Amino acid sequence: TMVAFFADTGSAGDAVSAIVDAGILPGAIEMMDQLSIEAAEQATGAGGRVDAGAALLIELDGPREECLAGLERLIDLCGQAGSLDVRIAQTDTERDLIWRTRKAAFAAMGRIASAYYVQDGVIPRTRLAEVLREIDGLAQEYGVRVANVFHAGDGNLHPLICYDAATEGEAERAEKVSGLIMKACVDAGGSITGEHGVGVDKKMYMPSMFSEPDLDAFQRLRCADRKST
Repeated sequence: TMVAFFADTGSAGDAVSAIVDAGILPGAIEMMDQLSIEAAEQATGAGGRVDAGAALLIELDGPREECLAGLERLIDLCGQAGSLDVRIAQTDTERDLIWRTRKAAFAAMGRIASAYYVQDGVIPRTRLAEVLREIDGLAQEYGVRVANVFHAGDGNLHPLICYDAATEGEAERAEKVSGLIMKACVDAGGSITGEHGVGVDKKMYMPSMFSEPDLDAFQRLRCADRKST
């Protein structure tokens, strides 16, 4: 288990694309950006680099010698993408601490934001850097903070758009940014959901992926299913 720190999410995304291109198949590749690192560090005190723009948590599994060789290759690829620092867990305790930081991220966001609007989109892993840079641009354009903590290994994005519900217009801006992120995912060849399905929120984005005849067929299928039960 290792964690590599980068100056920004784009560089970390470049590292993920390089790992995919190299044919390496880690058991996990998780990404956290600066905002989520900051929140998780406040919650866990694990010693993460809060000055880093992004972190990749990468875990290999398999025979020891195979994992050691894989780690060397991963360190090299992360270095080529511009990693600032690479830390490898030497004990089970160190591994648990690395994972504790990642698992604490969502709940820890409450330490730095009173509310957040979480989304779930998926993109090709080779487009990560591009889409993450677009999300950064949207955050700056609309004056909101967006934390990214997600499963980089399979391209599932979980942007958390932070806002203050007590401030007029912030919730609406958060929702607007959420929709533009969904559009970015689709434009990159991805989908409006990676793993959590389509509900009330995502329903409005369905036309960005499907034609009216498609949506009509989906609706008739749902009606037929209801009748059969």
